[in-house]
Amino acid sequence: MSMKGGAIIVGSLLWDTTPERKRWREDDLCFEESFQVYLPIRYGRRYATRKNTYTMVFSNMCSSGRYGLGSGWILPIRTEINSFEDLKEEAQNMGKVEGIGSGLSKNWGSVALLLNPNKEIDDVIRIEWKKLMTRGLIDHPLFTEKLKSEKAPIDSNEFLTIKWPKELSRKNKIDKLDFLIATAIVPTLVKGRYPTPHQIVDAMQNARCYKYYKRNREHEITNFQDERISKLINRTDFMRKD
Repeated sequence: MSMKGGAIIVGSLLWDTTPERKRWREDDLCFEESFQVYLPIRYGRRYATRKNTYTMVFSNMCSSGRYGLGSGWILPIRTEINSFEDLKEEAQNMGKVEGIGSGLSKNWGSVALLLNPNKEIDDVIRIEWKKLMTRGLIDHPLFTEKLKSEKAPIDSNEFLTIKWPKELSRKNKIDKLDFLIATAIVPTLVKGRYPTPHQIVDAMQNARCYKYYKRNREHEITNFQDERISKLINRTDFMRKD
C-alpha cells in the first residue's frame, strides 16, 4: 500500500499564525505545492471564539445551480501513506490543530475522509476507517443540522459526501492524490436555515471583527455569498483594524 493524500482547507487553517497550526502546515503539509479547488462551502457556523462571527462549513446544496461552488485549497500531505496507521496519524494531526483532538470527532465537528473515485483504493482503508469512526457518530448533529432537502456533509462512516473536487487551474494535481482529509463543521441554523448575507455582516459589525472574512478573501477562499457580503459591509468598518 502506497498512497498520497491532501488536506482540504477552507478557512483559518490556511492563514492562522498560531504556533501549532503554523508547525502543522510546515511539518505535515507541502504548502509550496498547494492548489485551489472548487468546493461546496458557505458561511454557516457561528463561533464564540471568533466573537460570534460566522465561519465556513460544507453544504451540499452549494453544488446546485441555485447557489454555486466556492473555492478552497488543497495542501498535499508531505509523506507517503504506507498503512492505515499512517493515514490515521495524519487525520489525528488535523484534528489536533482544529481543536477536536485525537478522537477525531466532537459534537461541533469531525475530521472526515474522501477517497478518489478514480483510484483503486485498498479495501483495508475503508474497513479500518469505518471501524475507527462509527463509534463517535451516533446521533451526530452533522446529520441533522442541515437543510431538509440536502445531503449531510458526511455519511454514517464519516466519509465526506461531497464530490471529488475539480481544480481551478486544471493542472491535474488532484488526480495524483488518493485521498483527502477535511473537517466537517456543524452549522448554526436558525429555524432550519443557514444565515443570510445580512446576518453574516450584522454579526461582524456587532463584534467589530472582520478578521476571518478578510483573511479568507486575501487568501482566495471564496463562496457564492461573497459579492453580496462585500456590498453590505460598511467600508469604513471593514478597513478598521481588528
